[in-house]
Amino acid sequence: MFITLATLVGWAIAAATYTIVGDNRNPEVLRWLALVILATPLAIFFGWVIARRDEWRLAVACCGALYFFTPFIAGRIETILTPDAARQTVGPHTVYFISVLALHLIGGIALAWWRGR
Repeated sequence: MFITLATLVGWAIAAATYTIVGDNRNPEVLRWLALVILATPLAIFFGWVIARRDEWRLAVACCGALYFFTPFIAGRIETILTPDAARQTVGPHTVYFISVLALHLIGGIALAWWRGR
């Protein structure tokens, strides 16, 4: 229950941050896009530790893997779906960030289901 709730809270923070930033890619705003990638795995970790303190090592490993591998998978998804947008060094990268949000939500729900069984 805590892991699911933490997943939804972290995802809401990430989605709100991405919505607020929008297509603006000024250097002052780019730092907030890191929150889109970090918020959900970090929230999942805290929810997992609150629910099961003795599993903190497993939580670190799973949430760290979710945080580390998601950008690579989202980048590949963007390369397949919109190759022209993926070649830009600075741009909106909408498919990338939507993929990150989707993968984090799916991963968080899957981890909550796995640990709830």
